[in-house]
Order: sequence, then structure tokens, then C-alpha cells
Amino acid sequence: MKIKGYLGSVEVDNNGNVKKSDIDEADKIAEIIKANVEKGNQEAKELGFSKLNGFAMLGSSKSLTFMKNKALIVDTHKADWQDLFVTYTYIKSWLAGGIALLAISIIWYIIAFTTPYLDYFAPEPRVYTPTILLLIGIFMTALSKTRYSYRLE
Repeated sequence: MKIKGYLGSVEVDNNGNVKKSDIDEADKIAEIIKANVEKGNQEAKELGFSKLNGFAMLGSSKSLTFMKNKALIVDTHKADWQDLFVTYTYIKSWLAGGIALLAISIIWYIIAFTTPYLDYFAPEPRVYTPTILLLIGIFMTALSKTRYSYRLE
């Protein structure tokens, strides 16, 4: 994981059984998670919500966060809490469009310089279109990583 202060993780199923873990005391963590999720779901229903999406338990040296059936154990002092709950996601349409325009511009550059198909243009204008497509493609690809999303979604 690329999260600061990461110490380990435990993945559980809906029944609270350990599916995957990279720490030694996974069963104990799973019991804590199951108890907290049951209590949290009960309190969420009392408040009018359908279910508990996640929680964080802060300790003096280690902390536990739970979301999407995955618990992360982190060092309390080193952890970046924003990284734990918020992430950047890719806008797939912008990413696909940017990559497609980059590919088309590279193909047009090859056609412009190696074949006579674009010779009816003057020497400079035959590179204008691929250059514009290249710039738009780079722009779209760079901006595709801008949507800020909660990890709980």
C-alpha cells in the first residue's frame, strides 16, 4: 500500500470471517470489526440510515480503519488520514479519449512524414493537425485524474 504509516490490512467477508490478511492477529481484528459493524449498523438504523459504511478507531500508537470489507492498521502518528479515506479516481472517458487522440496524432505524424497522402498540404500545415491532436490528447490524459472520491463509495 502507498499509505503513510501502513502497518497491515485484513479483508473480511460479510460474516466477519478473514478472507485475506498480512498481519499475525487477523482473527482478533476480525472479531473487533464484526462487533463494531454490528453495533454501528444498529446505531445507524436508529438514526435512520441503512447501514454503516466504515469507521476509524484511534489508538495512542496504532489505529484501525474499516471500509468496504477491508480493515487497515496504521501508525497513528505517521498516517495521513486524508489518504486513508479520500482518493483520486480516473475519469475513464477522458482517459480513453486522450489516449485515442494521442494514438491518432502519432499515426498522422507517421503518415505526414513517410507517405505522400498529405503532400497536398504545404510543408508546415501537414503537421498542424497532428500537433493540435497531440496537445489535446496530452491535456485530456493529464486531466483524467482529477475526480476526488471517497474510498467508501
